[in-house]
Amino acid sequence: MNRRGNRYPGWVRSLSDRFNQDFHFALIVSFGLLAIVAVSGFAVFRFLTGAWAGAAINSGIVLAVALVVIYTIRTGNTARAGLVFAIINVVACIASSVVFGRTGILWGFVGLWINFLLTHRRIALGLNLILIAVLALENQLFESVVEVLTYVITAGLVTVFGFIFAERLDSQQRKLEILASRDPLTQAGNRRSMKQDLAEAVENFQQGGHPCALMLLDLDHFKAINDEYGHEAGDRVLQDFARTIRQHIRAGDGLYRFGGEEFVLLFPGAGPQVAEEFASQLHRITSGVLEGPAGPLHFSAGVAVLRAGETWEQWLGRADKAMYKAKKSGRNRLEIISNPREAADPAGVQS
Repeated sequence: MNRRGNRYPGWVRSLSDRFNQDFHFALIVSFGLLAIVAVSGFAVFRFLTGAWAGAAINSGIVLAVALVVIYTIRTGNTARAGLVFAIINVVACIASSVVFGRTGILWGFVGLWINFLLTHRRIALGLNLILIAVLALENQLFESVVEVLTYVITAGLVTVFGFIFAERLDSQQRKLEILASRDPLTQAGNRRSMKQDLAEAVENFQQGGHPCALMLLDLDHFKAINDEYGHEAGDRVLQDFARTIRQHIRAGDGLYRFGGEEFVLLFPGAGPQVAEEFASQLHRITSGVLEGPAGPLHFSAGVAVLRAGETWEQWLGRADKAMYKAKKSGRNRLEIISNPREAADPAGVQS
């Protein structure tokens, strides 16, 4: 008997993970499946009642939406899938209104709202304006100018509210993404974002040969600061230290809080020589410059250049070993591992 975690096929678990991790993916697939079920019911009803034109339109909508859902699941390209879905939505609403008359307008209101969840709000706004204009100019749908104005105003309100909702949703999602990837104390990246970026760096190196190096930093005697001056003083030290490091690294470099007083620096594009230059310069101009409650703040660090066939865990482990060697060698030191031979006896650099 399979264990509980393995009783589902791999593709089912993968799909479930994407539902949980990608909000836009979940929306497109969910709306698509709901639309397929709902519209299929109308298609069957119209086939049974002999309304062949309506049944053909409903069947076409079901087929188009099904293709979008399949494309989304197979490729994960939610931006393109959402745009196509929104266009299908508008075309379907127009076709339904023209063929089925006033009842089609009701589907139009649903479409006006859903578009803002399927694609970018500016694109959705443009598609909604096209839908409103086409339906307002369709003479057979309305019996008077008052009805036309009523439809335009109500549809316009739905569109405005949908635009505001989508804007606020995007803003909140961006904030949540920042919170999910940042250490709240130092505003450096957290371990989650570090793992993602290290894994991406390994993939880029394995596939394209793009070099990369990382540096593991540890504040010397940080525990004594917490014990003697309190955790608030320790927190201020960590904040000041992270801010100082950010001021002296490149825009494309990554800074992450690994835990406690340990930080990880990622140097994309840095081979052995460049990594040694960056790390040595950074240690020289930052270690001992910042004043803490007990005097100048120094740090020890280990540097490892990514090598072929290595996982990000192994890569980080080599940097960790180098950092601890720096600690044991007297602190306020930098140990650099640039190739496999140096893993056993890294060269030390002292400020």
